[in-house]
Amino acid sequence: MEFGSVCLVVAATLSIQPDRSQFFRYEAFTLSCAVSGNFSGWRVMRNASEAFTPCEDWGRPNGSSCINHSVYKSDTGLYWCQSEQGECSNVLNITINTGVVILESPALPVTVGDDVTLRCSFKERYDPTSSSHFSATFYLNNTFIGTEPEGKMVLHNVSMSSKGFYKCKHPSRGESLDSWLEVQAKPPKSTDPPLIPSTSLMILITIVLFIIYTIIFIMCIIIYRSWARGRAETKRRSSELCPDY
Repeated sequence: MEFGSVCLVVAATLSIQPDRSQFFRYEAFTLSCAVSGNFSGWRVMRNASEAFTPCEDWGRPNGSSCINHSVYKSDTGLYWCQSEQGECSNVLNITINTGVVILESPALPVTVGDDVTLRCSFKERYDPTSSSHFSATFYLNNTFIGTEPEGKMVLHNVSMSSKGFYKCKHPSRGESLDSWLEVQAKPPKSTDPPLIPSTSLMILITIVLFIIYTIIFIMCIIIYRSWARGRAETKRRSSELCPDY
C-alpha cells in the first residue's frame, strides 16, 4: 500500500478494541478514530485484498467508530482514518488467523518502560471462547525466549530492543502467526518556560516605578527645603540675639 502518497497530514489517532493485532475468525473488533474537533468529513478506511474501502463496505459505522461484528480472513489488512482533505491517522495492521492459535499482543505502540503482556490463545473453529490455560512457548524474531505454564508472558520494562516479531506455540496444536510489537521512546519531560512579562505588563511596571521614584524625589526636595529654611531661620535668630558692635 502506498499510504504515504495519499496521506498529507497525520491529524488523528486510530485505536482498536480489543487492543490486539490478531483475531480468530468470527470474532469482533471496534475501530475508533480520535480527531480534534468535528468528526464530520472523516471515515475509517482499510486496504484489504488490494482494495481501498470505507467502513460502510465491511463494517457498521457508529459515529467516529467502525464495528466489525464477525471477521473473516478477507478482513486482514491495513486500517486507518482519513478525511476528505487528505488528513489521516496512524495505520493498524490487523490479521485474521484461520488457524486455532493466535498471539494476543498490543496493536498500538507501547512505550519504553511499560510492562507488556503477550497471551497465547487457543480456540477450536466453532468454540464460543478461547483459552490460554496451557503451556505456551514464545519467540522473538524466531528465537526462543521462554515457556510459560499459564499461556501468557509478561515483558517487564520494555526497551527499544524489545520491538520485533513475536509468536507463540501451543504444545500440540501448532503456532500463531507473527505479530509486530512496536516500542516508542518516552516523550521528553515538559519543562515550564521561564515567565516572560508581556509588553503591556512591562509598560505598567515602568510607569509605576517612575511614579514611585518621582514621589520620592519630590519628598526629598521638600525635606531639603524645609531643612534649609530651618537652618536659615536659626542663623537669623542667632544674629538677632548676638548683634555685632
